[in-house]
Amino acid sequence: MNMKKFALGAAALALVACNEQAAKKVVAIDANSTDDQKFAYMLGAQFGGQNATFIPRQMGEELYMDAVVQGVRDMVKASKDTSFKPQMTDDSLQAVGGRYTAIARNRAQATRPDSATFASFEGDQQKMRAWMDSATNALPVVAAQVSTGANVTINAQSSDNAKFSYLIGMQFGNQLNAIGGQFDTSLDEDYFILGIKEAAAKVKDTTLTLQLPQDSLAAVGQRYQQKAQELRQAAMKKQQEEQEKVKAAVAELRGDTLANGMPKLMNYKVPVTGVTGKSTDLSDIAGKSALVFYFSATCGHCQHAAPQILDIAKEFASTGLTTLAVASGGNNKVGIRKFMDNAKWDETINVVWDETREFGELYSDGYVPKVYLVNPDGTYKLYGSFESEKETLKTEIAALLKGTPVVWTVEAPKAAEAPAEAPAAPAPAAK
Repeated sequence: MNMKKFALGAAALALVACNEQAAKKVVAIDANSTDDQKFAYMLGAQFGGQNATFIPRQMGEELYMDAVVQGVRDMVKASKDTSFKPQMTDDSLQAVGGRYTAIARNRAQATRPDSATFASFEGDQQKMRAWMDSATNALPVVAAQVSTGANVTINAQSSDNAKFSYLIGMQFGNQLNAIGGQFDTSLDEDYFILGIKEAAAKVKDTTLTLQLPQDSLAAVGQRYQQKAQELRQAAMKKQQEEQEKVKAAVAELRGDTLANGMPKLMNYKVPVTGVTGKSTDLSDIAGKSALVFYFSATCGHCQHAAPQILDIAKEFASTGLTTLAVASGGNNKVGIRKFMDNAKWDETINVVWDETREFGELYSDGYVPKVYLVNPDGTYKLYGSFESEKETLKTEIAALLKGTPVVWTVEAPKAAEAPAEAPAAPAPAAK
């Protein structure tokens, strides 16, 4: 589902279950707190304050803080342990999200002025906003159940408010993971949660004081904004250097090419990193009739195609088809394994990782998913649109396994047409 439907507020710097602990950790911001801990607290304060302000107005209910915290902890744990699953399925999340979207829509409709009131504003946007704010504030807001700090179990009997609050917490946890990833660090969820709780409490009682005052929060934000800029510049430089290395490496692997510049043959010496085995190259499919699925663990289209790839692999495995899945270079093993678990892949599919990005440089244009049907002699056919070509693929697999090689007719890319007449040179400036 699209979690952006709910107001998470602007993440700092414009960046895009029962979690048992062996010992109770004391969490507080003091002189010994690290910058990462302060940054996690700052993010939590932003998320907590913004959403404790906007969500009750949008949805008509306060967030149940214990369920929010549980959602955060479960998502952080799920990012580290691929066997751990959050307490709500995608279908349940989508259902509760849909219900609250409808509530928000109805409440927004209730605050729209009628034609006579609208006319009275005489185009004054400030007056209209003030009227709508007043109308919104007049709508009832249901108080959430009291927070006790205990772990929360979400099940079918849980209230919609608990489910929705858990969903919001999951979004917070995703944001924390994503922002930590941008800084190549794992931000401390306890400091993040502390910030959420304190900022949300301050929304209800403005006399409360945050452990980091506003000027300190701003200072932390500025430091991380500068750090983000430096990391982006370093990442761009590293990416350029790595791209040059990849191009140099694949130059020896490309061999003869097709009209579109791709290699004529599947080169079995392309290096890969084994995920389900200890493969170091593509030699596992050498001399075989093979189906190769090139994917990214973060690609929605790939996630949709993955179970269908498994069905095809199972259908033709007994008649000689070998299936290999190649994860693109931008992935990591944790993400790849989570993708595999979600798709319910089994031993029918051997999974490797294009860690060096050489497979992608040779056989892809940067888009996924892609499917290749490979003849025993190494020639192959690329299916760039799996959904529309799936039945053709299955027909050609069956033919290949009966001895009819697949044939890929490739046309050279059309050269750009030159303009009929070159533009006139500008007249010299008058002296």
